[in-house]
Amino acid sequence: MVYCEGVDALTHLLSGPHAQRAFALRVVMDQPWSIDVQDRAPLTLIAILSGEASLVTERAQVSLKPGDIAIVRGPEPYRLADDPEREGLIVIHPGQVCTTQGGEHVSFSMAQGVRTWGNSPTGTTTMLIGT
Repeated sequence: MVYCEGVDALTHLLSGPHAQRAFALRVVMDQPWSIDVQDRAPLTLIAILSGEASLVTERAQVSLKPGDIAIVRGPEPYRLADDPEREGLIVIHPGQVCTTQGGEHVSFSMAQGVRTWGNSPTGTTTMLIGT
């Protein structure tokens, strides 16, 4: 994860990734939830609309609140969760393949409508995620 303090840092962050196979999704979650993201995306933008989330990478742990935006430069994995200590309940693999930790596919059971995904249609935490 990179925190940008100036235009030069932002330019550096965005200079490597190229927008190919871009993907945007509204994610709605109720506790307990945790998502291990292993999709190898070169760049991910996460905007918190409601509720709270913890973003955990190899290098950092950040609490996110409504109005916060996080930029994660991949392809390293990261975890989004209601609690930073919660192990991943769902795994996002390359190609937007979604499974439980045990390998059970959950893409359809987590679908909540057009471009909306999560464990609840009216969850307390809502995020916009683009990769």
